[in-house]
Amino acid sequence: MTTKFKGLKLASTKGAAHLKSLMRTQVTQLIKHERIETTLAKAKLLKRFADKMVTLGKKGKKRHYIQASSFVREPEMVDKLFTEFAERYRERDGGYTRVLRTRRRKGDNAQMAYIEYIDRPDEIRVPLPPKTESEKKEIHEKFLQDTTRFREIKMMGEAVAVEISAEELQTSVEDWENNKLEADDEDVVEIAELDDPPEETASSKGENK
Repeated sequence: MTTKFKGLKLASTKGAAHLKSLMRTQVTQLIKHERIETTLAKAKLLKRFADKMVTLGKKGKKRHYIQASSFVREPEMVDKLFTEFAERYRERDGGYTRVLRTRRRKGDNAQMAYIEYIDRPDEIRVPLPPKTESEKKEIHEKFLQDTTRFREIKMMGEAVAVEISAEELQTSVEDWENNKLEADDEDVVEIAELDDPPEETASSKGENK
């Protein structure tokens, strides 16, 4: 059975009420742990509600707090949205979570995935060394060279395509004319052969008598 919930679809045998309850529980757990594993289909659905809760926390007004409280099951997690998350994602306009495919679940072979809030304190990041001015200039020059080369290749390809098309057209016309002439010659030969009366043999003369 496919259940419709907030414009989205998810296979469920227990209806939309059960699905909404499941989303509330998983959103609460995601806010608490900031990373959970579930099926890929549920993770994609969960992402929409998890991002919406952060948006409510960033808005910070009383009516937004009431809306978040009506969905998130634990008051402590609602407070976390309006304090820690609101500060963490203050400069970000959206995309607070990401979904990462992991493994196939044993038994039903369902695709599993992690859904997590980005920029977590425990998130492992490899720091990149700062680029010097010479490195930045070299990267910019390489970008310009690649762009120019791409344009040249594109223009060359278009010119070759036009030239090939013209050659193919000329070849097709010549082939058609040659085939037509050969066909006309064959027709003339056949007609000429039919116009010539067959020679009478000795046996045919005897039969006619």
